Amino acid sequence: MEVATLMTQMHENLSEIHKTLAGLSVEKHDSKIDEVEQQRDSVLESLQEKFDKEQEEISVKRDTEIQEIRERRRKEDEERERRRRQEDEERDMNNQAEDERRRDLLHSEIRHVEDETEEQLDLIEAEARQLIDEGRERIRLLEDRRRVSHTSNRDPVNADNKTS
Repeated sequence: MEVATLMTQMHENLSEIHKTLAGLSVEKHDSKIDEVEQQRDSVLESLQEKFDKEQEEISVKRDTEIQEIRERRRKEDEERERRRRQEDEERDMNNQAEDERRRDLLHSEIRHVEDETEEQLDLIEAEARQLIDEGRERIRLLEDRRRVSHTSNRDPVNADNKTS
């Protein structure tokens, strides 16, 4: 083979390599990669926007629920406090009524004891008066006897009889 032929073949091979390399251009792929990346970025941005919007809606919904719960609990607390006040008032009224009933019972028992005591004292005083009256009567009788006896000792007729 001759050098000229070898040179020609070598130039042809180099041309073919250059053509093949030119056909392997990354520009087309780069643009496809750029397009895919842009689509991805667009989808990600859309997803993020959707997430942010949903997050905002959820946040508003949660805030509303929290406010509703707080309001419900506040009303429950007020109702519970109202019931407790009512129970306290009822208990106080019942206690006052019981105290009044017990005071009335005490006064009734005191009156009963005083009445019984008064009756007993009246009986004792009546017995004492009777004893005094009986004692006075005995004393009177004894004095009458003594007078009779004393007078008979002074009587001369009876005095002789006593000496004999």
